[in-house]
Amino acid sequence: MSPSGVFFLLILVSMVDIKTSPEKGCLLYSYGTHQEDESNPKHDDGTSEITPSVPFTFYGKTYQTVFVNNNGVISFDEPIKQYTPDPFPLVDGHPFMAPYWADVENVWTRGDIFYHQTTDAVLLEDISQDISQYFPKSPFTTTWALVATWDPMAYYGSTSEKGNTFQAVLTTDSKMFYTTLNYWDIQWTTWAASNGDAETGLGGTPAHVGGEGEGGGGGCPTPCSEDDGDEGQGLAHPFPGDDNDHGHDEGPGLAHNIFGEVKFSSPIFWR
Repeated sequence: MSPSGVFFLLILVSMVDIKTSPEKGCLLYSYGTHQEDESNPKHDDGTSEITPSVPFTFYGKTYQTVFVNNNGVISFDEPIKQYTPDPFPLVDGHPFMAPYWADVENVWTRGDIFYHQTTDAVLLEDISQDISQYFPKSPFTTTWALVATWDPMAYYGSTSEKGNTFQAVLTTDSKMFYTTLNYWDIQWTTWAASNGDAETGLGGTPAHVGGEGEGGGGGCPTPCSEDDGDEGQGLAHPFPGDDNDHGHDEGPGLAHNIFGEVKFSSPIFWR
């Protein structure tokens, strides 16, 4: 099968708040200065351009350039500086994956956006095992990965100490291509420009998670439920929930909102 025909998205979630807990290392792959990660500039709506050592295929098109954007987006071919999420499918059809599309603040706060490409055998084995757990009928041994981690990120206009920690991984064996989204601690959903509460970081227009191939198309309406879906190239989900949340819990924890499986043109699994 050609590489363009095999792309998967896997999302792993935790609601744990204790950042020093050993379980954090189990859910998030290793990152930070001890991994010799690079970090994004401390600029509002900043970005870092990366040339993958292995070209990455995303929704049928192969890309030589990846951008890790401060506002919770990994994009292809060009940066994304927009901080308020649009409904999917996007009008401009830019290809990107959004682990947490929001107005992230990393200029005046302690948070950092780390990233590194890796061929480390131990890390790649961990990634391969995790993916094989969810796709046991598709043997997979990765040879390359890009790990990007936002930790812990505040929101624009915040008057609190709240921070979100999440991670996106692009990985491939040059035949199959996966994106894994990992969430450790989600304490806020909304920021000042989207009518969020400055103290709680809730309300207003919340952050979105999703992905879209070039040219847009399809996608789950927001919020997604197990009954939603379309055979297109877009996926979207708000965090954590609103009054139309199909009976899920409200509040800063996201896990209750994304359990289940949605119908999609590629297998998309919400854990």
